[in-house]
Amino acid sequence: PPPGALQLLGGVPDPRLVPVAALARAYRRALSRREHLGYGDARGHPRLRAALARMLGEARGLAVRPEGVLVTRGAQMALAVAARGLLRPGDAVAVEDLGYRPAWEALRLAGLRLVPLKLDARGLDVEALAARAGPERIRAVYLTPHHQYPTLVTLSPARRLSLLDLARRARLVVLEDDYDNEFHYEGRPVQPLASADAAGVVVYVGSLSKVLAPALRIGFLAGPEDAIARLTAHRHYLDRQGDLAVEAAVAELLEEGEAQRHVWRTRRIYAARREALADALRAELAGALTFEQPPGGMAYWCRVAPGLDAEAWADRALAVGVAVQAGRLFAFDGGSPPNLRLGFGRLDERELREAVRRLAGALGRASVAGGAAARPLRTAARPRRTGRTRSSR
Repeated sequence: PPPGALQLLGGVPDPRLVPVAALARAYRRALSRREHLGYGDARGHPRLRAALARMLGEARGLAVRPEGVLVTRGAQMALAVAARGLLRPGDAVAVEDLGYRPAWEALRLAGLRLVPLKLDARGLDVEALAARAGPERIRAVYLTPHHQYPTLVTLSPARRLSLLDLARRARLVVLEDDYDNEFHYEGRPVQPLASADAAGVVVYVGSLSKVLAPALRIGFLAGPEDAIARLTAHRHYLDRQGDLAVEAAVAELLEEGEAQRHVWRTRRIYAARREALADALRAELAGALTFEQPPGGMAYWCRVAPGLDAEAWADRALAVGVAVQAGRLFAFDGGSPPNLRLGFGRLDERELREAVRRLAGALGRASVAGGAAARPLRTAARPRRTGRTRSSR
């Protein structure tokens, strides 16, 4: 987005909320130790791996030791390492359609063949996966079962059990991307698939980008220790190691509870922003968008009214200084589902209201008033643009 644009990009946290003072103190202490300026363990700093193992056990129900944790430079690197270390070029991987395109590209760069599977109100269609696993020779499945990206649907309990059973019987690797577990606002969050994995088929992909800040580049893999050992060897040759000083500083924030307190504070803030965006959308765009309030995550998955072109609307919105994501960014086949994904994490309540005002202005008041008047944003067949990457989550 151009400088000054208000970003309604789903899944992007607000860097203004980062506990900078506490992070700076921890980082200065880490830098004072000379061993943090040399080579270290390719698995990541021992303190950080231990802190992550405790967090995963206490908050997410994973029975994992530090030996079962590999720290990476973000979740994207974690997925790339898992794809290269556990699968072979030519293997087929089932993915959600709609889904997270950067993950698809990471899998493709590892030489893997992607098999898209449709979603419904209960998440990934596990029966369709079972039917295609044999004929397609599917070796793995990549999914976002907690807050499905981009629709925010949660994989149903019955399908969770079916998926784990299918993975056990068919020896599928389950790549579980739990990218924003901490931000759930209603009831108890659903525990990860990895917490119920008795057969050792799940490799859990996590990140601290939402907990602290994306620029720190702290992601991780958790899973069976033999798999983590194999992935560590791949990471060693790919990147050697992470930033030991940053990892030590983040470990201190986790050990002292500062990171957890930050999550509690920001969860309340993001919950209020979720309400503010919903109120603004109802007030300004009731005739143009419909949506359901998600129990978690940092975005709304909205359906545009008949007669509106979601991508044309997104283009016009950017021209008036607000960045949104159209459904085409998430469609495996490059189609144009009638959806917009609107994130509320990065902006405060005042900024959210202004962003929605601009979004309504881009549509035009006459378009909001009714279906017949909405036709100005319905366009002829438009050339597909495959290079668009405004899909940060």
